[in-house]
Order: sequence, then C-alpha cells, then structure tokens
Amino acid sequence: MEFDEDKIEETGGDYVEIYSRRAIFWFAVFSPLYAGILLIINLWVAGYKWVISQVILFLLLGNVLLLFIVKALNIKPDLEAFRKFASGGTPVTSFSQIMPIFQLFCITLFFNILAGIVLTRYFFKKYFPDDDYYPRSVLWPVLIYILLTLFLGGRGF
Repeated sequence: MEFDEDKIEETGGDYVEIYSRRAIFWFAVFSPLYAGILLIINLWVAGYKWVISQVILFLLLGNVLLLFIVKALNIKPDLEAFRKFASGGTPVTSFSQIMPIFQLFCITLFFNILAGIVLTRYFFKKYFPDDDYYPRSVLWPVLIYILLTLFLGGRGF
C-alpha cells in the first residue's frame, strides 16, 4: 500500500491506522453518510486528500437518486398511523397503512447496502488494495453514532 510521503514523515512510521473495510460496510448499512465520513478519515490519514471530493459527490448523488426513486414510485407513508402504532396507542387496522413504510424501509436498505458495496469495493479497494494496514478501533464511532441517533430522535442522518 502506497501512502503520501509527507504524511508518513509526520507520523514517524511506515503505517497508518485506518477503519477496516468491514467496519465501513456495516456502518453503511445503517448510514452511508456516516460510513463515508469514516472512509474520508481513512483517506485523509493516508494522504489521499484529492479523493475526498469524489466520495462526497458519490454520497450526495446517491441521496438524490434515492429521493428521486421514492418520489417516482409515489411512496407516501402515513406517519401519523405509524406513530400511533409505535407508541402502542392503536393497532394497525389495515395492511395499506404499514405497506408504504415497509416499502420505504426496503428501498432505503437496498440503497444503503449498495452504497456500502461501492464504498468498500471501489473506493476502499482502490486506495487500500492490500490488507497490510492496522485496523482502528470502532468503539468511538459506534458511541458517536448511537449518541447522534438518540439526539436526532431516530431520524437518522
């Protein structure tokens, strides 16, 4: 694995600690934006600063494409019925109330997995082709993700 020479001299060694491919993929299943941030941190630490804009562009285009597809399929979930169901107030009276939410969940999950595959199989593999890196602990990213999810009320980011 080749790194930017200036970055190696700053760290004082011939290696860098980066988040693993597996960690980036599983974060992408829940939030491609968050997984993209971890990949951007990897690229920054390894000295591939010019690639960061490509990752950001991919994430933005992926979000726009997801919004376009949801709009094109005319999926309009009844959020009020879902809130009542989630709070335990009233049961779902018909399958048609929950089906749009299920469709939205499935489409989003599909796009998240697809984004994870692109982030790990294209970007990560292209710039970190060998498995000769030292994996960085994911404890802090997991804790930050949980806190952000709780703070944002489960709406994701």
